[in-house]
Amino acid sequence: MSGLHDYGALLLASRLRKISEALYAGVDEVYRRHGVELPSRCFPILFLLRDQGRLGISELAAQLGQTHPAVSQMSRKLLQHRVVKEWPDPNDERRRLLGLSRRGAALMARLAPIWNGIIAAVGELEAEQPLSATLTGLDQALTRRGFAGRIDACLKRSEAIDIIRFESRHAKDFKRLNLEWLEKYFRVEPIDVRVLSQPRLLLEDGGAIFLARSGKKIIGTGALIRGEHGRYEVSKMAVTDGFKGLGVGRRLLRAVIDEFTALGGAELFLETNSVLKTAIALYESAGFVHGTCPADSPYARSDVYMVYRG
Repeated sequence: MSGLHDYGALLLASRLRKISEALYAGVDEVYRRHGVELPSRCFPILFLLRDQGRLGISELAAQLGQTHPAVSQMSRKLLQHRVVKEWPDPNDERRRLLGLSRRGAALMARLAPIWNGIIAAVGELEAEQPLSATLTGLDQALTRRGFAGRIDACLKRSEAIDIIRFESRHAKDFKRLNLEWLEKYFRVEPIDVRVLSQPRLLLEDGGAIFLARSGKKIIGTGALIRGEHGRYEVSKMAVTDGFKGLGVGRRLLRAVIDEFTALGGAELFLETNSVLKTAIALYESAGFVHGTCPADSPYARSDVYMVYRG
């Protein structure tokens, strides 16, 4: 069964929320054991009121990066627990300001030792998996440029990419991209040198090579290699850095599968390595299932065998 982590970047927000919920739940449990029924989600407001004095809902919402209704709801909970009080704004009688009550100030003082424990626990967690600096960087980056804008920009870049068939003039690009990929993840094997140095032989043997082109630049490759008895192999899949995450690999794979179907092949398979989690997830989503290789693989790096089931 797949978990959220199996979907990688596609469900980043959901994965972050899952982590956030786990952290909130842990702090809430500790608070309850110390007689505090107030949810930890409300404490950012208390920290701001402690350190900045009386503030309005709009000011709190802006500083917390949350909606006015959400902050208003949390504020009502704080008022119910009598840890904050309301005061009229001396500059605008229509506005109300929130500030810590005596009860709230006493609560904040009492919880200081617990916060030291939380800080220490976060330190231990980050010693295993650094997080805070990354989240700060993400927050600042999203402030500079919103996520919707980033998605739109990536979609425009993706729409400008064409999938084309191999021509002799692309031989150097085909070799360059695949060597770039091999040298990054594994090592170049003799069979790689033979195939990459003579791509025309692959075509003459009944296979096909597809390329991804952005403007005049070739940025990705994917090949269909013909074997015996109607068996075909998906091979030489590579996308250069800077264009990953735009769906280029999926489009190349789709072109290879469509070519296999048009040729009326009996079986389509591929070999890959278990460290390539993103690639394996792509193949699975496209209809490939895990199987057992019927013969010794010509690739030393191969430890995963998959067959297309559509």
